[in-house]
Amino acid sequence: MTAARLYYQDAYLRQFSARVVDRSAEGCRLRLDRTAFYPTSGGQPHDTGTIAGAAVLDVIEEGDEVVHVTAEPVLETEVECSIDWERRFDHMQQHTGQHLLSAVLHGMFGWNTVGFHLGAAASTIDLDTGQASAEQLRAAELRANELVFENRPVTISFEPAAEAQGLRKASDREGLLRIVTIEGLDRSACGGTHVRTTAEIGPVLIRKCERVRSNVRLEFLCGLRAVRRARADFEALSRIALGLSASLDEAAALVESQRRALIASEKALAKARVELARRRGVELYQT
Repeated sequence: MTAARLYYQDAYLRQFSARVVDRSAEGCRLRLDRTAFYPTSGGQPHDTGTIAGAAVLDVIEEGDEVVHVTAEPVLETEVECSIDWERRFDHMQQHTGQHLLSAVLHGMFGWNTVGFHLGAAASTIDLDTGQASAEQLRAAELRANELVFENRPVTISFEPAAEAQGLRKASDREGLLRIVTIEGLDRSACGGTHVRTTAEIGPVLIRKCERVRSNVRLEFLCGLRAVRRARADFEALSRIALGLSASLDEAAALVESQRRALIASEKALAKARVELARRRGVELYQT
């Protein structure tokens, strides 16, 4: 019996009842008749929470089945389940933010997203371009945040693969596709959990860009992650500015000026050492 995946229709479901249809001998690996727990898949980590009071440590997709791994045996047949909402909503913000950012980058520059990873501290997307300038990333970040402010609806639909039109990336799946649509911007086949509007994504912050083989990898954060990271960056810059007795706006230029001065001093010192060694050599030769 394949479990009904409740998160497909309602990512905001936090508690639900279910029946255990299969369990391992030790009682810590469970299959339910219905589940709201998202298994690790498509770059998005699994949900956590509880089943009959037992902590859920992992949720695994095995073919069409969803296996729940608990910290202690669950022996009941009828169980009450609860999702860790803070973790779930954070993943929803990051994943919908990825759809938004990928759509913006594709629309503005024609770059396709070829990889996505939702990490514990930050998320990354890999783009099929060899370079991305700071100006391009600033423009994309600004546009993404403008779309957040527009509060565009994010909807879920189910369409036959042969009839699904306008997808940002063609799907190689057959049968019925789950389509996540950001109104007027993006349509993507996706099984993940998502927010209901772009406003719920919260701030979008691109924080890092690096080359990975022939692609560019962007590190980004959304929602409260972006707020916390911006605060941490501000406090770090404030400490640097305080140490330099400079304002925040002056700190970067002053650090660069001192870096150049240090390089110049090191070069002058190295030159002086060479000259000193030469003179000592001459003195030794003359004596």
